[in-house]
Amino acid sequence: MGPLRFNQTINCLIMSSLAIFVVFRTAPVNSLATRANFGGVEMKFVAIHNPPFDIFIRGPNGTFTVRGVALNIINWMSRYYNFKVTLVAVNETLVEKFGTNEAAYHQLIEEKDIDGIICAFGLTLDRMKRMDYTSSFSWVDGFSLVVPRPGEESRLFAFTGPFQPTVWLFILISLMFIVGVMAVFTWFYKNPSFSNYKDISITNRKEDNTMMNPGRNRISSYVSSYLIYVVNILTNQGCREAFDRHSFRILAGFWLLGAMVLVNSYSGIVISSLTVPKMKPPIESLEDLASNKEIGIVLRHDMTMGIQILGAASGVYKVLGDKARLDPKQVVGDAFKLNKMLETGKYAYPFIQTFNTWFVALQYKKDGRCRFHATKPLPVPHGYYFWLTKKGSSNTKLLSDGLIKLWESGITRFWTNSAIGLAKAAECFDSKRQKSSARQVPIRLYDLTSAFLILGIGLGLAILCFLIELIKSKFQQGRRQLMQLKGRGCIDLK
Repeated sequence: MGPLRFNQTINCLIMSSLAIFVVFRTAPVNSLATRANFGGVEMKFVAIHNPPFDIFIRGPNGTFTVRGVALNIINWMSRYYNFKVTLVAVNETLVEKFGTNEAAYHQLIEEKDIDGIICAFGLTLDRMKRMDYTSSFSWVDGFSLVVPRPGEESRLFAFTGPFQPTVWLFILISLMFIVGVMAVFTWFYKNPSFSNYKDISITNRKEDNTMMNPGRNRISSYVSSYLIYVVNILTNQGCREAFDRHSFRILAGFWLLGAMVLVNSYSGIVISSLTVPKMKPPIESLEDLASNKEIGIVLRHDMTMGIQILGAASGVYKVLGDKARLDPKQVVGDAFKLNKMLETGKYAYPFIQTFNTWFVALQYKKDGRCRFHATKPLPVPHGYYFWLTKKGSSNTKLLSDGLIKLWESGITRFWTNSAIGLAKAAECFDSKRQKSSARQVPIRLYDLTSAFLILGIGLGLAILCFLIELIKSKFQQGRRQLMQLKGRGCIDLK
């Protein structure tokens, strides 16, 4: 029985080896039999500019250059399915009239020899009625905003920053109240009709005594004097009280205590605000963009997100749509015009994250600094993007099978990541590095703009007041001379 079993084992091994050999030999033949072979037939596709996936550049005399993910995909399919690819430039006249996407749709629908568009599009009911979609998507992505990176807040009115407007209002009211009470006290002290004090002791310098003499008992003179007094206290210049009366000293003492708290609170915040740059609030959501008065929004009327925002009847989409409609230039249909508007740093754009990160990296490569920022994903559904073919085309299944193979192999994502170039702008996406960059810096002239503005305003007011006083003195001098001549009988004023 031993040799018999041995022979059976040998026979099984031989048969298994032959079966494996036959499978390997016939596998390529079977795959070629199931793979569509178009025998080198020519297929035409419309090429458009769709960064970062597809870059389309027009040259002289009708020439153009195309590169990107879609070109790699269609070239791979042409080799795999054995057909010839011919690219047709999107009609420039139609682009100016309808926008890039609608121009490509028009060529696909109206021109009989066009088989498809080498670009992926979102699924909409209108597009499904007019063209065929591949059953497999070529790309899926979430949405975010690409926005200008917020700059530093203006230092023109930095001196008002430490206190809220309500605090400044109460300081002004308190200042006027203190000055008024001091003026009333002084008027009472100096008025013999109401006061029994015949000798008021003045503790200021002797040369200041004339300011408080009985001959100058108008309240307006007291107000101007005490206004300077309380302002000196607020600005840490110091000043001595005018009288040794307890009522006056109590009032002045409590003003000193209150001013001490205000001045120390103010100076501490001013120092930190001047040495640490204060950035404008960042835009991180659609609501932030809708409420921002400085940054506008630019939309593409031929993109799914743009169509939804422009057609919204309520909510934040409606607000953003109205914001875009304020200027016709903010609604575009061309990727080149879109990029030019975004590069100005005055607009934000809601689109897929891949585009936004690519745009940030592209501008970093141009400028050497992070001028733009891609927000976190927006709370909207992900977008799925498919290829389009002519309505009723038999090539749709061919493209679908090829897209599935490329997506499952990871080649599509590899090509896309290579096109974005994130590694070239790593610091624009490194949140830790951005946080560490916020540090104290030396005080610059720009930081002290408000101080020099105050000096300029004061100088201008002083010169204006000087001119008014000069005109007034000349007028009074002329009036006196006129009265003297009249008194001498030299002039008859009748």
